[in-house]
Amino acid sequence: MAATLPDTHRLGELSWTQVRHLAEQDPVVLLPIGAIEQHGPHLPVHEDSIVAEWVADRLAREHGHWVAPALNYGHSGTFRGYAGNLSLSQETLRNVTYEILQALVASGFRRIVIVDNNGGNVGPVTGASLDARRDFGVLIGHLYPWQLGYALMRDVYEDPATAYGHGAEPEHSAMLAMFPEQVQSELARPGGLESKEGWTPTSYTDAAIPGYDVPGTVFWDFSEVSPTGCTGDVSLGSARTGEVWIERVLGFCAAYLREYDANTRTATAAGTP
Repeated sequence: MAATLPDTHRLGELSWTQVRHLAEQDPVVLLPIGAIEQHGPHLPVHEDSIVAEWVADRLAREHGHWVAPALNYGHSGTFRGYAGNLSLSQETLRNVTYEILQALVASGFRRIVIVDNNGGNVGPVTGASLDARRDFGVLIGHLYPWQLGYALMRDVYEDPATAYGHGAEPEHSAMLAMFPEQVQSELARPGGLESKEGWTPTSYTDAAIPGYDVPGTVFWDFSEVSPTGCTGDVSLGSARTGEVWIERVLGFCAAYLREYDANTRTATAAGTP
């Protein structure tokens, strides 16, 4: 007797026989990957993870895709100086991502898009996805919601260069729209970078070099140059701006998934497990 699928878009809610039946239908499966790291005094440390899963869940629900159980831990090496940093090494994250992809392929899935919401994850996740292409022939997709927000929201702010930052815009606003109950805006403190060792920090691992417009790279922990953990203007956060983030980021993701779906429907295009 053929398995029937319940009214859900979450892979984890299915039985093993239902998973087997689903794989035979060749769906697009979204794999959320996040991180547990600081985002300032006003935002929760699991922010990257819950946003990755929220985005994947809504895309699956609205566009007929499926969501695999999330990997909530990622690589946050530059934030180890802050309490609550639960970071995997790059090697561990690459191996875990690869093995999850391997297991999905073994279950019969060949069309997988990673919804990866942390910058420190990009290198390990890219390596795992390229290895999966080499070893299993599957073509893995990749969406990075926070990065998309930076790219798609610039016209919303008078000066994106001062508004944007870790724990500031546009993520503060996005969190107010998605998870207002987990945002404590009253605890937000102005961001900024400073060094007690003479450097002039300009970003996570960059410092100004006198006489040059190009910065130099210095591998300090972010806690050494950012007392609050924030950069950018934390005062600009608003749920209304967050709704614009949702509209634009999810709009791009939906268009991306349509393109991925259309171009991976044949076994040759997506790869045969």
